[in-house]
Formats: sequence, structure tokens, C-alpha cells
Amino acid sequence: MNNAVGINGKPDEAARTTRRETVAIAAVILVGAAARLWLLGCFWDQPLHIGDEMSFDALATNILTRHDFCDAQGIRTSERPPLYPAFLAGVYAACGVGNHNAVRVAQLGLGLVLTGLVHQLAKGMYSPRVGRWAAAICFLYPSLLVFSNLLLTEVLFAVLVCLACLAMRRFLRTGRVADVLLVGVLLGLAALTRSVLWLFVPFLVGFVFFAAPSPSWRCRLGLAVVPAVAFAVILTPWAVRNTRLQETFTVIEDAGGRNFMMGNYEHTPLYRTWDAIGVVGEKSWHAVLASETPGYEQLTQGQRDKLAMRRGLAFALANPALTAKRCFIKFLNFWQLERTVIAGMTRGFWGTHGRAAMLAATAAIFGGYALAIVSGVFGFVVLPPQDRRMHWFLLLLIGHVCAVHTVVFGHSRYHLALMPLVFVYSGAALSQLGEIARRRCRWAFWIASAIACGLVASWIWETFFVELPRLKGQM
Repeated sequence: MNNAVGINGKPDEAARTTRRETVAIAAVILVGAAARLWLLGCFWDQPLHIGDEMSFDALATNILTRHDFCDAQGIRTSERPPLYPAFLAGVYAACGVGNHNAVRVAQLGLGLVLTGLVHQLAKGMYSPRVGRWAAAICFLYPSLLVFSNLLLTEVLFAVLVCLACLAMRRFLRTGRVADVLLVGVLLGLAALTRSVLWLFVPFLVGFVFFAAPSPSWRCRLGLAVVPAVAFAVILTPWAVRNTRLQETFTVIEDAGGRNFMMGNYEHTPLYRTWDAIGVVGEKSWHAVLASETPGYEQLTQGQRDKLAMRRGLAFALANPALTAKRCFIKFLNFWQLERTVIAGMTRGFWGTHGRAAMLAATAAIFGGYALAIVSGVFGFVVLPPQDRRMHWFLLLLIGHVCAVHTVVFGHSRYHLALMPLVFVYSGAALSQLGEIARRRCRWAFWIASAIACGLVASWIWETFFVELPRLKGQM
């Protein structure tokens, strides 16, 4: 009998479902491929507009031309983590210095790799069907499509984090030293892409100790040390170079302290905390430090960064109520609607844009994020995977990155690299809406609903009570 025909001569439900999913997958591939090619054409030969892009480009260029890690003025620096500039330098070495189009094509490839990694992670944690849903969300996610065309760290960092998660999942199945060693290597490389992860080591060690598949605490302790050692080996050469250059202990970059102070001193804006970077004159972070520090001009950037960290910590501890209020706002800002691309378009980046194009881009980016994060919340809370260990590992990663940005700037751009992990839970929720509905009387459903409503309320507040008054004031 034909497998597509049931006992009554009609196509059975399994065959119909298979055909529907095949059609849906083909549609996703066609739409995603068309969107990527169209965006690549829109960005083709576009100049760099974002300050971080220009900085990474200058570093990569000097790696090739000066054979050193130098800024645009040719001065040796520790201002940025090294791996993304090294990635750019590799593309430039193959395709020509300053070939931004080649970088965009390379990052388009990384985006495809990222989709495959999300598929494997969701498939392993849930099921093949959830894997397909998560991959589809990743493949079509508007902000990631755009960021593949920007010379920024998001896509590379997300790929390394997803690879580390897959290595951790394999370790939790096998208990092999090689697998947990790979976790440490990949997270070390991710930290050299974005320094936010270099303080993750204690959490990694604790997780491996408690989650390792071994009954012996001595064995678990030994396994927990392995990724920490691998992580340290990856970071040590760069840390030695930076410490010598800055004349003070500097692991990855010399910007963490000043960023922390800008988010935690007397002139930090309560809303839009990241605007502290634009504070000038006597109220700027470096002017405040200079006025309080004899011989400030003779200090290296690393030494100034240490002073800034101490100054920010002192202010935060001396003003606990204000610090708590700022952190609450920055936490909500971290999970705000994704504004980077829209803000760039309103400033005339990447060509001229009509009203219809602006509205369409805003709807796609804001709508895509809202769908992904709300469904992700329901997937995480209502439909956790059977293997709770990977569930908690993803929570540790997301929570760590969120916590660091909560005490610093809290800009919504920095959650983008975590979204592929959120897609795992989005895929679980969107592929099992009926199951979520059946659990609507359980406490988990109401917790997820409360979190989702809180996020939506924060988006409304930010839009109507912060952004719109600010824009009206500029008119």
C-alpha cells in the first residue's frame, strides 16, 4: 500500500503533515535567501557609518599593514578584543584591504552556519520538529539579516556561543574530557570576540562540577577544571601583551572600567544610559577622573580604566537606591525593542529611505523581535526540555551577559547575539502552541504571561514616555 494512503484510501495525517512541512521549509529557504541577497545588494559598496565598524576596520587594516594591533592613528591599543579584527584581517588578506563587500559575503556564510547550529541545538534539546522551527526563526530573523552586512561582532560571537553550547551538550552525554575541553576553548574565543564572557569562568566551573555525568565528586572536580584551564590558555597570550602595554593587569580590553563608570557616576542619564558616552566637558567621565587624579595625563589607558572602575564602584556603593533604580531601567533597556538599524536609517545611513520603507523595516524588526522573545519566554518557562542541565546552562549564559550589561549600559543591541539561544525556546513554543494552551491553568503559564506582559509594558513606556518626548524636543 502507498505510505501516503490510509485505510480508507485517503492520505493519512502523517503524510499530509510531512508535505506541509516540506512546503513550509521550501518557502522559508526561498524567502530567507531572497532577503539575504536583497540586503546584500542594498549594502553593496556602502561606506561604514557606525563608530564601532570604523574602529574594527582600522584595527584589521593595521594588523595587515603595520603587523600590529593599532588604532586609526597608528597607536598600539587594547581598546578592543582581538578576534573580530583578526577575522576582518583574514578576509582582507584574501580579498583586499578594506574590501567590506567581501566581509559581508563572509558574514552571510556565517549566518547560514548559525542557522545550522541553532537547528542542531534545538533538535538535541527538544526534537527534530522544534529544530526546524528554531532554524526557520533564525534564518528569517530581520535584525540578524541586517547585522550580517555590518562590520560588527554579533554574528561571529553568536556562532562561537552556539558552538560552545553544542560542545557542552555533547559533554553532558559523553562525559569526555575532549568535549569539555572544547567548551573552554570556544568560550575563550568568544571572550576574545566580546569581553563580556571573560568573567563567566566561575559559573562554567560550577556548572560542570554539578552537571558532569560522573558519580565521583573528585572526577567532577577534575572535569570542572579542564574548561577553565583551556579558557585561560586561550586568553593568556593576549592578556600578557595587554598587561605589558598598559603597565597594569589587563586581560582583554581597557574599556570595561570606563564603560562601567559611564553607567554609574553622577552624570549618568537615568534613561538611555548609553548616552553617557556623549557627555562632554567637565561632566565627561575622563574629565571627572582627571580632576580627581594627580598625574592623570601620564597614565596609560589601562591604568585610567582601573581608576574608572574603582570610581564607578565607589559611586554605586555610596548610592545604593539610585544604583538599584538605574539597574532596573538598564535591565529593561537590554531587552528593549531592537532599535539600532531603525536609528541608523533615520540618520540617513545606507542610502535614503522613504516613509513606507521606514514603516516596513520598523514593523519587521520590532515585530520579529516581539514574536521571538515572547514565544521564547513561553518556551523557556512552560515547555523546558527534558534534560534540565542544558536548560540551566543556557540560562547561565543568557543571565550572565544580561547581568553584566545591566550594571553597565543596557543597550538593546547587546541582546542580539543571545537571540539564537532564545530561538531554541521560540521554536519549542511556536511548534507546540496547543500544548501551551493545554497548560494554561498551570503556574508556569501565568509566570510566562506575567513576564511577557512586563516586557510589552516596558516597550510601551520606553516608546511613549522616553523616545517620543526626546524626539519632539529635537524638532
